[in-house]
Amino acid sequence: MTAPLSAAAVLALGYLLGAVPFAFILGSAAGVDLRTVGTGNVGAGNLRRTVGIGPAVAAAVLDGLKGLAPVIIARRLGFDDGVAAASGVAAVVGHNWSVYLRSRAGRGLATAVGVMVGLAPWLLVWTTLWAVAGWWIGGGFAGFLGWGLLPPVAIATGQPAEVVVATSALALVVIVRRMQGNVGDATDIRSRIQRAVWDTDRKPVIQPSEAEERTAS
Repeated sequence: MTAPLSAAAVLALGYLLGAVPFAFILGSAAGVDLRTVGTGNVGAGNLRRTVGIGPAVAAAVLDGLKGLAPVIIARRLGFDDGVAAASGVAAVVGHNWSVYLRSRAGRGLATAVGVMVGLAPWLLVWTTLWAVAGWWIGGGFAGFLGWGLLPPVAIATGQPAEVVVATSALALVVIVRRMQGNVGDATDIRSRIQRAVWDTDRKPVIQPSEAEERTAS
């Protein structure tokens, strides 16, 4: 019974570490609530737009470290790569849906990168290439391709099963969070698919009757 309980504790630790909202903390220190400004996303990107590049870089580095830390801790405690990978994925889940904010938070990209550094750092070449490509073809679409195709790349390059499963889980968590959007975003299927691919939202269409009611109010 000890091993399963201990593994569960490591996963819980990974989630709790990942849930620490560094971007929100740094934004609050500057007098900004990221949930109510810019895109409404509690992440380094929105922090850069609303506060500045310095705090955004700090948040991105800290977010990456909280993805790497659970992987290292699990290994130091003697767990295998499967538990280490699962603890890293738990950190990304914690980042995206933080218990401390009691809501959705960031997109999990920096935290996922930290997990990859701990598991299979050379696979970051793939995601980095797509990140650079994002400057030309659109960051959202590049991110969709980079993370969405990461599991097949892991399989094609002969990665261990633990890494393949971890990359699949990371891709799923990142894309699902993109589909979800932020509080107040449109929830129809078309909007969710558009957010998944482009990480943007379309303007909701207001019917004439709705527009009249809003004007009247």
